[in-house]
Amino acid sequence: MRATAFVRRLRPFCLIDRYLLQEIVASFAIGLGIFTFVLLMNQMLRLMDLIINKGVGVGVVLRLFLYILPFSLTVTIPMSVLLAVLATYGRLSSDGETIGLKTGGLSLYRLMAPGLLVGIMATAVTLWITVSVQPSSTRAFTTLIHRLYHTNAIMALQEGVFNISYPGLIVYVDHAEGRTASLAGILIIDRRNPADQRVVIAKEGRMLDVRDGEGSQAGLQLSQGNIHITPRDNPGRYRNLRFERYDMQIPAGGHLGDTLDRPKQGREMRLGELQAQIQRLKKEGGKALDLQVEFHKKLALPIACLILSLIGVPLGMRIKKASRGISLALSAVFAVFYYVLLAAGESLGSRGRIDPAVGIWSPNVILGIIAIGVVVTEGREALLPAKLRVATRNLSELLSRGLSQHKTS
Repeated sequence: MRATAFVRRLRPFCLIDRYLLQEIVASFAIGLGIFTFVLLMNQMLRLMDLIINKGVGVGVVLRLFLYILPFSLTVTIPMSVLLAVLATYGRLSSDGETIGLKTGGLSLYRLMAPGLLVGIMATAVTLWITVSVQPSSTRAFTTLIHRLYHTNAIMALQEGVFNISYPGLIVYVDHAEGRTASLAGILIIDRRNPADQRVVIAKEGRMLDVRDGEGSQAGLQLSQGNIHITPRDNPGRYRNLRFERYDMQIPAGGHLGDTLDRPKQGREMRLGELQAQIQRLKKEGGKALDLQVEFHKKLALPIACLILSLIGVPLGMRIKKASRGISLALSAVFAVFYYVLLAAGESLGSRGRIDPAVGIWSPNVILGIIAIGVVVTEGREALLPAKLRVATRNLSELLSRGLSQHKTS
């Protein structure tokens, strides 16, 4: 009999859990789409520029997008968790369903179960991304970009910017047309020759692929311009040469070289690789502050999902009219607050001002304290319906006793 009564008591709770989980998942999907789109908007514009102006294939651009997506998800998943929990429990509170559930015997901590379950699942997914997916995708993205620069040299040029992608050269162009590899308004500072420095100014130009026995080079064909030559040992001796056509060869080195064998950077390493590299540098007497910061970031960012879900449940119940718009704004505020603290801790930790672990984990500790305070405060108020039931029952008993005594007298 007791087991049957216990199962009957749990059955509506399971229905409520499924109902809340459906609401949370729907809001999470909406928030993830919005936050990811906003975060990647600038990158998507750059990728579209590669297709329209640089002549890069759609398949290659799609690969670049997929490579940068994991890093964006590590930022947007915690924000989406907070949005989903706030919107779900805020709507539950605004419709008066929270009072009914609490009156029926469900405490705040029991109602928090679906929200915390989503937070735990988001933490696991984000941890998998930061530990396994993001290092590989970051390395693949960097390698593909360098390969594109190697095969399509005009990609390294940005309009209206002094470009330093070519070793020994500073290149400025007013306009670059990727599909035809044509340039306009060109200024080049050539420091490759130790004997002199050359400043080349040309009206027009073209990027060419030059093949020789040593491999591939970037060729630059200029027209209608001047070359200003200044010897380093005699700056007073100045020459100005005018040309109708001038060809330059730019060896594919530095940023343009093949990067398959290059050493991994911090973001491209897994936890084991980071730990081994940190220990090696410490044994050699070097500093590994940047690697320590990256190591702790891979662990701290996923934990933020759980902490934000812990904040979202009581905060959503407290805000009676927490629509998705208000929840979106609150999520953005908490996200900005968290990532500003994280950026400050990362900067201080990488410069050695504070311990890297302290700098990275401090935002989680601060948010954790806020979460505990909000949960405890709301949990005390959640006892009010039970107290009201006891007070109402006592009051009714007193009234019934008073009436019976009055009839007897």
